[in-house]
Amino acid sequence: MLEFYDSDDKIGTVTLYDRHLLLNSKLIKYFEEAYKVRVGLDKELNEVYIFPIDKDHALSGELKESSLLSISVSKSYVRIASKQLIEYLSAAFNLTINKGDSIQFKGSFDDNKKCLIIDMGGKKNA
Repeated sequence: MLEFYDSDDKIGTVTLYDRHLLLNSKLIKYFEEAYKVRVGLDKELNEVYIFPIDKDHALSGELKESSLLSISVSKSYVRIASKQLIEYLSAAFNLTINKGDSIQFKGSFDDNKKCLIIDMGGKKNA
């Protein structure tokens, strides 16, 4: 049976640094219209959820402003710069990220939940 290669563009790499996290270019299209993001986690499933929030929703007052994080979107990556977020994730998932180090994880966009899901149980490398 003939099978064709199909690059799964919903799966990308998420890299955690000591002060920010980066989403690689495969994941940019899901955050191009985002003004802010909201991050949640499930310790039992070892998953982090990143929800893109558009400007109208972010400014509507429906979400607590303190729960929204700024993002930077470029042609090659998405950056979420928040040392507090990295410290929170490090404590929740027992990670140690020293200055200059990074840890990569697999991330996949879930169309039903409309968010990026990061598998914190499967480090790609340290």
